[in-house]
Amino acid sequence: MTDQNKGDRATDGMVDYNANSTAQQQNALRNAGVISDLAARVAKTTETLTFADFGCGPGQSTIETVRPALDIWRQRVPEKSIAVCHADQPGNDWNALIGLIQGDSGYANDANAPLVMTSVGSFYERMMPVGSVSLATCFFASHWLNGPVQLTAPDTLWFADLTGAARGAMWTRARSDWALFLRQRAKELQPGGYLYVSALGAIPETDEINGTAAAGRTLYRTMQEVTAGMVDDGLLDRQVADRFVFGLWFLTAREARESIEADPELSQLYEIDTVEVITVAPGDIFAGSAADPQDYARRYTGYTRAFAASTLRTHLFAPSAGETMSADRLEQMFFDRYEAIYRERTSALALEQWLLEVILRRK
Repeated sequence: MTDQNKGDRATDGMVDYNANSTAQQQNALRNAGVISDLAARVAKTTETLTFADFGCGPGQSTIETVRPALDIWRQRVPEKSIAVCHADQPGNDWNALIGLIQGDSGYANDANAPLVMTSVGSFYERMMPVGSVSLATCFFASHWLNGPVQLTAPDTLWFADLTGAARGAMWTRARSDWALFLRQRAKELQPGGYLYVSALGAIPETDEINGTAAAGRTLYRTMQEVTAGMVDDGLLDRQVADRFVFGLWFLTAREARESIEADPELSQLYEIDTVEVITVAPGDIFAGSAADPQDYARRYTGYTRAFAASTLRTHLFAPSAGETMSADRLEQMFFDRYEAIYRERTSALALEQWLLEVILRRK
């Protein structure tokens, strides 16, 4: 997951992202067949084939996302020029990414290697030349909103448990950002090109507070539990915590589809191939460690810290820090408490994965 909130540096202060991005890597490998199929569809469209991965992050997952398309293009149209662009925020660990691309597990040293490019910025802006992209992907990233969020929400730090006016305001923002993201990609795609989005999603569930169950709910509710405890202990500023919400929205299939079909511009720009939310089973990415509470907790803490720490630091820890308690110390205390909860409850807090899958063809 790559945080697109402006003001955050997406990987600053993270633990080793590549070592703690298990779900992202599994998702890329799981989608290899779909990427191969889409690559085959566009293989003969233009003389230069360009693959762009938006919100790429610094890990092996972006390499595994690109590789199936490269294999298809080399097999079917070896005479064509191929380019790959990895696109992400300025704070992405670009040195780590380039090292992986050029290393043993990368693709830069393969026969008929593609031109490798990077584009630095927000995917809520145009990041590629107009009409230049044959196949675009965005995995585990488009659920991040375009900038930080501040709402009065004292009982939760994530969208799925918001109620009333706060939820309405968050949904208005999320719907607008989803449409903006799609408009920017439409500018970049060639006619006949494809956009493939795989993001965290949500499904209908009547027992949930808003009638939907969102992916990762146990992780975010555990972070809320830790936040509330640190506020009660006087370690975090209550006013800061009451206005902090992760800048995220995990779309249902209906929300994603209706946002396209009801938009006069988007409905003319794209042909919908696929819009669905799939259940990944088992969702527990660390099930193999469940019998060892210490290892299980350590792994989930590393995974959560890799995507959440920069946002928490910027919007919760730093504003709560003072002369006697630094942001670094608050971060360590937060994740120590988080890990302790996972040691105690283990697989009761296992990750649940519902993934929004969207495939759009540029008209």
